[in-house]
Amino acid sequence: MKSILQHQWISFRRSPSFEKDIGIKIFLTLVGFLILMNLIFVSSSLDEILDGLGINTEPTQLVNQFLLYYFVTELAIRYIMQTVPVLDIEPYLHLPIRKKNIARFLVFKSILSPYNLIAPAIFIPLAISTFLPVIGLEETLIWLAFTLVISLSLHFFNILLKKKLESKTIVWVIFAGLVIAHYVGTNYFNFELIPLGSWAVTTYATPLLIMIPIVILSFLIFTSYQFFYKNLYVEDLFDAKMMSDEKITGKLSTWENKGLLNTLIVQELKLILRHKRSRSSILVAGLFLFYPLIFMQQATGDEGPSEVIKIFVGTFFTGIFIMQYGQFLWSWNTNQMDFFLTKINPYTHWVESRYRLLLYSVLITSILSIPYFYFGYELMIVMGATAIYNIGINSMLIMRMSLWGPKPIELDKSSMMNYQGVGAAQFVVGLPILLGPMAVYAPFAIFWNSQMGILAIAVAGLIGIIFRKTFFKAVSKKLKKDKYKLIHDLTI
Repeated sequence: MKSILQHQWISFRRSPSFEKDIGIKIFLTLVGFLILMNLIFVSSSLDEILDGLGINTEPTQLVNQFLLYYFVTELAIRYIMQTVPVLDIEPYLHLPIRKKNIARFLVFKSILSPYNLIAPAIFIPLAISTFLPVIGLEETLIWLAFTLVISLSLHFFNILLKKKLESKTIVWVIFAGLVIAHYVGTNYFNFELIPLGSWAVTTYATPLLIMIPIVILSFLIFTSYQFFYKNLYVEDLFDAKMMSDEKITGKLSTWENKGLLNTLIVQELKLILRHKRSRSSILVAGLFLFYPLIFMQQATGDEGPSEVIKIFVGTFFTGIFIMQYGQFLWSWNTNQMDFFLTKINPYTHWVESRYRLLLYSVLITSILSIPYFYFGYELMIVMGATAIYNIGINSMLIMRMSLWGPKPIELDKSSMMNYQGVGAAQFVVGLPILLGPMAVYAPFAIFWNSQMGILAIAVAGLIGIIFRKTFFKAVSKKLKKDKYKLIHDLTI
């Protein structure tokens, strides 16, 4: 392991960009040091900060109450920003170095991540300044060990999540289910699904329970080691990942023989499922399906949510796929535009296949909106009207707006902190999508009533559906006119 560390330093020292890299690392180290100092200051001064804000809750109780939210935030930060340890193993293949030693080095290297300093910078000052005077030395040490072990467990869980689990849909379904269940239980049934604060109190009251998070940490470390050992060679991981993708996309192939339009739709669905950027965008869209809950809960009172909020929720919910995926509708075909635009197939078929894909997404989200019946049948009527509007107007609108200077996207990169494909159009595309139904609703609601406004939204969508063929021809004409520019712009 010592030799591998020396090789890593020599490789870094002899790099042609050593001076640039060392400057960046020094700058990032200073920024990280300042952040850690601020965290230490805030944590050690928590009692004074709470007194200044006029919060009378006992500090240890408040900290335990927010432990779950802290660790969820920490996991999100790790997932977005923390990298998985890598090692160029090719120079070691002909040397007498055991795979076990390389796997152990990767586990050890991962522990040196600067993100593992965040939890100690927060919890050690808290333990000394807040918990020690209240619960005593032994209980404080148990509480500190409990929090630090959970933080380190999240570190290894993040490695497994990014390298092994993030491509599995069931993992994100479980995450979403836990978030929904915890949110609903906390806000509507006075039941906390994951009472992490209570577990912390129980642990320092019964010290032997500290063995549970330690066992979990040991399991995650061993699993991470096994993952590095079994997938040490790139082709091992690549083949396993490709096989898992082929199992899913292979089930779609039966639809390819049911006409040209279905073939084009299946090809696009395969693109979504097989590439990291498009797949992660769909997962993000799935998480946003719960975002309207915030608006509905805040707006629920004696009079209930206003019609404007209902329209916003309905448009956002049933059109989330249109906004998230449709804004890059042509960019998803980076490096493939010449394949599509030089075929003899009519452009209208290609345009209609994209339209049908957006239409199916609205139908699916409309079905998923049924639980919102909890907020009243009026909201469901609005959901139906905005769904029709999304099918007839917004889906066509975003297909046309996505042709405004589309930019190429590398599909194998994650969507987290990735701004490839983002241009000026993406900053304004959401405005007509969300404000359009309100603009249709407003005059009818002002001169007649809100029911007429909702009806006008649905009628506008129906008009768009009736004249969709005219739209297909217009977009096809635009594609044919600009096809060489599109091929040039969307080729990396």
